Amino acid sequence: MQKASFIALISLLLGVRLFSQDIHQWKTFADEQAAAGNKAAALKAYQRVLFFDEHKQYNDVYARLAELYFEEKDFDNALTYYDFAWKLAAGDSLRMEYSFLKTLCHLKAERFYLGLAELYDLPDRLPPYFEAKRQLYLGICHYGLEDHDEAKRYFSMLVDSSDQLQVDVLFTAFEKQRHKYDPDRLEIMSIFLPGLGQTVAGDPLAGINALFLLGGIATYSYYTALSYSFLDGALVLVSWFYRYYTGSHKKAYQLGLEKQAELREAYYLRLLGLIAGPEQSD
Repeated sequence: MQKASFIALISLLLGVRLFSQDIHQWKTFADEQAAAGNKAAALKAYQRVLFFDEHKQYNDVYARLAELYFEEKDFDNALTYYDFAWKLAAGDSLRMEYSFLKTLCHLKAERFYLGLAELYDLPDRLPPYFEAKRQLYLGICHYGLEDHDEAKRYFSMLVDSSDQLQVDVLFTAFEKQRHKYDPDRLEIMSIFLPGLGQTVAGDPLAGINALFLLGGIATYSYYTALSYSFLDGALVLVSWFYRYYTGSHKKAYQLGLEKQAELREAYYLRLLGLIAGPEQSD
C-alpha cells in the first residue's frame, strides 16, 4: 500500500513538472512565432498558454494577444484582452497605458462615444504625458463625431501659441470645403439641373453624361408623342426619365458624402501633422 502511494506521489510530481515545462515551451514557441510574424500560430499558442496557466504565471500574455489582434485590425478582441491586461496591471502607469490602448481600439473602430466614455473614466489629474494623450484622444473623438468646435479646442491645447492660428485656419478651410460638397446641396443642384451636382462634386464626366442622357430621353419622349400619341410619349418619359432623373440626384448626394469623407481624412492628417511637429512629421 505504501509502495503504491509512493509511486502515485512520484507520478503526480513528475506530471506537474512536465506540465510546467510544457506551458513554458508553449510560451516560448508563441513568442518565437510572434517575433517571426506568424500571427495566427502565435495567437493559438498564446491562447493555449492562458488556458492551461492555472497559476497565473504568464499574465503578460493578455497584452501580447491584444497587440496581435490589434495588428490584425480585430479591435473587438484587442479591446477584450487589453481590458484583461488592464485589470491585471502591476502599476498605475501600466494600467493607464492600457486605458489609452482600450480607447484607441474604440477610435480605430470609429466608436467615438465609447472612446469618450473611456476617457471620462480617467482621473482628473494626470501626469503631463498622459494629459497630452487625453487631450489628443478627446480631440480625435470630437472630430470623428463632427463636433468641430470641441475638436479644435482640444487640438489647440496641444500646439504652441504660434501654431494655434494654423489650427484655426485648417478648421475654417475644412468647414468651407465641407459646405461646398454638402450632399443635400449637391442633390438639390441636380434636381434643378441634372448633372450639375456631379460636376460641382468633381465628376464632370458623370454630370455631362447625366445631362445628355436625360436630355436624350426627353427628346425621344417628345418625338414619340408627336409620332404616336401624347400618352405614348408620357409613358416613355415616366418610365425612363424618372428613373435616370432620380438616379442622377441620388448619385450627386453620394458623391457629396464621399467627397466630405475624403476631406475629413485629409484635414485630419494635416492636423495630426501639425500637432506632431515638423520633426515627427518628417
